[in-house]
Amino acid sequence: MGVFKKFFKAVVINAIHLAIAVGISMVAGPQAGAMYYMSALSYYASREMMPKLRSPESKRGYEVTKTGSTISHQIIYGKMKVAGARIFDGTTGTDNVDLHRVVAFAGHEITSFEEIYINDEVATIDGSGTVTSPSRYQGKIKIYQHLGSPNQAADSNLVSAVSSWTGNHRLRGIAYLYCRFTFDVDAFPNNVPEITAVIKGKKIYDPRTSTTVWSDNPALCVRDYLTATGYGLGEAAANINDTAFITAANICDETNTDAGTTRYTANGAFTTAIEPQELIADLMTSMGGTIWYTQGYWNVKAAKWTAPVLDLNEDDLRSGLNLSTRHSRRDNFNSVKGTFKGSESNWVVTDFPPVTNDAFVNADNGQESSIDYELPWTDNSIEARRTARIVLERNRQQLSFTASYGLRAFQVQTGDNVRVTNTRLGWTNKEFEVVSWTFGLQNEYDLQVEMTLKEISESVFD
Repeated sequence: MGVFKKFFKAVVINAIHLAIAVGISMVAGPQAGAMYYMSALSYYASREMMPKLRSPESKRGYEVTKTGSTISHQIIYGKMKVAGARIFDGTTGTDNVDLHRVVAFAGHEITSFEEIYINDEVATIDGSGTVTSPSRYQGKIKIYQHLGSPNQAADSNLVSAVSSWTGNHRLRGIAYLYCRFTFDVDAFPNNVPEITAVIKGKKIYDPRTSTTVWSDNPALCVRDYLTATGYGLGEAAANINDTAFITAANICDETNTDAGTTRYTANGAFTTAIEPQELIADLMTSMGGTIWYTQGYWNVKAAKWTAPVLDLNEDDLRSGLNLSTRHSRRDNFNSVKGTFKGSESNWVVTDFPPVTNDAFVNADNGQESSIDYELPWTDNSIEARRTARIVLERNRQQLSFTASYGLRAFQVQTGDNVRVTNTRLGWTNKEFEVVSWTFGLQNEYDLQVEMTLKEISESVFD
């Protein structure tokens, strides 16, 4: 048996698409409004009570090369270092000295392979595909890149080298590397090296310019997932409130003056094994935002202060207030710890410096209470701490209430901020965020708007 065949069988692995869909519960009857509302923080809080059944690669992509007959597609937004799925091995030459390997990295067209790693070293590749550095691999490895375009042709080098790979093996819509290894005991003392890559991922549609280009804008990534067929929710573009997504995208693209960085970016990968709700929540962490489905449209809001749109007082009330003044002790915290992954951490999942508020610790009798807040789509510590601070400040805004209002409240929607005055409770133009909004007939003739409001402050987003 040949040198490489002692370790590898020539196999072809068909990665399969996992069709995914999310069910949105609609309210029957005369009421209409926000039927689905999720913030990243609320989802993570509820998920802490769930059994941990998810696999790490489903939310961060492949970190080592995968092999199998039921491998999920990998999807890449922004820029991230990932491994791929081995979908073909073939051998040629005397004693099978040459190994021909195809590694699929994404189930869609990508923008570019930015860097290719052989084990943990960046490879230099010349125009003919020959690896020129590290020097020990010179003449021993060739790597050919394919971005996964819809009209992609089969790799001519592989077709001419291996009879079982024909011109029909085009892998259209699959971004992959064809790697040819010529055995050398000095070059490969520990078997075939691991091939990974830093990839600029999917080109996504930008409603601001009506173009499809690469972007690491979180709002645009969420929009792409909602509308993508095959691995996304497959929503019609007509069901996306592009006004809201454009506003959120512009906020994400703002430059932070004190750090010189973009306010929010999304850079990461996932596989189609992930649950849609979890993936959306993960993406929302990258912009500290909220997403909701209301009256047939998806809406999104990035974490930034927006001015109140309406003043409400006792004259607008049509019911009593169902008031909640504090979180339970279980849901309260005064410190946020968590992880990120990017070039700053050498593409390794790393803790960002914790965010703690001493005033909150003092209010909690000096007892520090922290949460672990994963940021799988944040690639630097500055953005990680920025979003972690917003999460911390939001959590300390604990007052919320539900009440019915008259038709003046008809002009607000979920995600808006309002000012509430209530003499009995001592509120004068106190600011609240609209968490849910529905309307319907009460007592068969009185049209009322029922809202759940949660206190908010501009200082949360400072």
